[in-house]
Amino acid sequence: MRIKLTYEALERDKIVLPAHYNYHIHGLIYRTFSNELADRLHDGGFPVGKRRFKLFTFSRILERGKLIKTGKEAKLIFDRKISFYFSSPVETITADLGEMSFKRMEFTLCGQKIYLSQLEVMTPPRVEERLLIKALSPLTVYSTFKREDNEKVFHYYKPYEEGFQKLIEENAKKKYRIVYGKEPDSLTLSIKPYRFSVERNHSVIFFKNNPIEGWTGIYEL
Repeated sequence: MRIKLTYEALERDKIVLPAHYNYHIHGLIYRTFSNELADRLHDGGFPVGKRRFKLFTFSRILERGKLIKTGKEAKLIFDRKISFYFSSPVETITADLGEMSFKRMEFTLCGQKIYLSQLEVMTPPRVEERLLIKALSPLTVYSTFKREDNEKVFHYYKPYEEGFQKLIEENAKKKYRIVYGKEPDSLTLSIKPYRFSVERNHSVIFFKNNPIEGWTGIYEL
């Protein structure tokens, strides 16, 4: 289930966010969830082996902000409103966010008061054998290794690397087991770049001051 959330400034005619704002949108979502759901997702999520899945995702902000740089600091200035997509295969998660969004009169984002001006429930896409998708937020696929000095190293896969396809399919199957409570059996998932450039679609996002590499672009499923 996917929804589109639109927020507007309550006291100003602008919304100002750090250039790397994902952490703040992530925080806004968690503060909007009911306390019960927020605690469940934050503390445990949906465990599979050693991993814990949250089973929700959100897009980048859809509006284009004006980038302002002052020294090492970079900010984005948006004209009064921002919007983004939120999606989850678990309908109760999306329903909780939607319900709690309507119950609260205002929200705080980076010290600015905002309010929800619109919530749209998006029509599910028609899934066929061949499907083109656009990454609204960067796709991040990585493996971790330990060096001889025991320090953890991250390897971020590019979309044309074999590990990219393999890990996305493995990840999808794990989530399938959680959502449907059964094995995916003979189901497979193939993803490959359709309209993609290493230079243009490479993205580095700082989340909690940690750099995370990802890739935008259009992909074929």
